[in-house]
Amino acid sequence: MNPTLFDSLEAERLKAEGMSRAAKSNSHVLSQAQQIAFALGSQFPDVTSDTVALRMEQLGLRYESLGNAAGSVFKSEMHGKRWVWTGRVTSSCRVSTHKRIIRIWTLVEASS
Repeated sequence: MNPTLFDSLEAERLKAEGMSRAAKSNSHVLSQAQQIAFALGSQFPDVTSDTVALRMEQLGLRYESLGNAAGSVFKSEMHGKRWVWTGRVTSSCRVSTHKRIIRIWTLVEASS
């Protein structure tokens, strides 16, 4: 068996590294998407990437312009609040996602 084929710690490290690199390369659009997500989370108990994408489109912004940074939309804290995955998923309704499964997030007070 190839010892480098399965390594959970290395996989997690590379994931974090890639997310950080993508977030830095698209920080302005990511910041806008995160602000929109927090606004939605303040109004609704459940938020998905689809709800953020829809609101961005309504504001004349393109969710697709996030590219790989889209994975970091729900990886932030703002105003003492953070995102928690509800444990539930749904199918995306954006045509470009081909009904891929997406997580449902909720906004909660961050523990101190």
